[in-house]
Amino acid sequence: MQILAIIPARGGSKGIRNKNIRILGGKPLIAHTIIAAKKSKYINKVIVNTDDKKISNISRSYGANVPFLRPRKLARDNSSTIEVVKHTLEFLRNNESYVPDIIVILQPTSPFRTVKLIDSSIEKLKKTDASCVLTVTKIIKHPFSSFLLKGNTLKPFKRNFSNYDQRQKYPALYFPTGEVYTFWYKTLENHGSIYGKKIKPIIINAETAIDIDTPFDLFISEMISKYWSKYKRRFD
Repeated sequence: MQILAIIPARGGSKGIRNKNIRILGGKPLIAHTIIAAKKSKYINKVIVNTDDKKISNISRSYGANVPFLRPRKLARDNSSTIEVVKHTLEFLRNNESYVPDIIVILQPTSPFRTVKLIDSSIEKLKKTDASCVLTVTKIIKHPFSSFLLKGNTLKPFKRNFSNYDQRQKYPALYFPTGEVYTFWYKTLENHGSIYGKKIKPIIINAETAIDIDTPFDLFISEMISKYWSKYKRRFD
């Protein structure tokens, strides 16, 4: 079975300049994702889709394939991941006659995902009737407690706001962490999206489900990398 990992890594990050190659835990940020993907017992091809030569060179040095540089039109702020995935698959199909059975999207901004998590998502996709498997975490700050700002006045987000004055009444909601998206190639072909009709979750702890977007996120990630495992043992 052909299982492809796609690591989308645009060069023009605005929140943190050169974000994907910033050093975290002694390695470039993107290296953490490449290393995890390469250790998977199922993934047999790892592609980094980037528009940036520095990212390309670093990715190759850690063993990823970078068979092309992403076109500028797919490297804008509003470029979607699905466009990047389709571009990667089209290139591989046209230039290498390669069509995967399963695709795994691994965002380089989630450096603490483990190879076990990657492999678990693939196993769940294969062993169930899922069209897609996502890593998610339970939402703690529930949107039902939120307000909309209209003019200079706060309005409850939920109309029957008073019926939700206790958190125990809230329906459980889950948010994708961005660490792993695993789906069948046929899901994309049949539905035009990575999700399909039967999305299965892998629910993970929110503590290290970091999606680095700001300098503060990077700072927190550095602290986790250096101190979290040692500090956590105090409470085991």
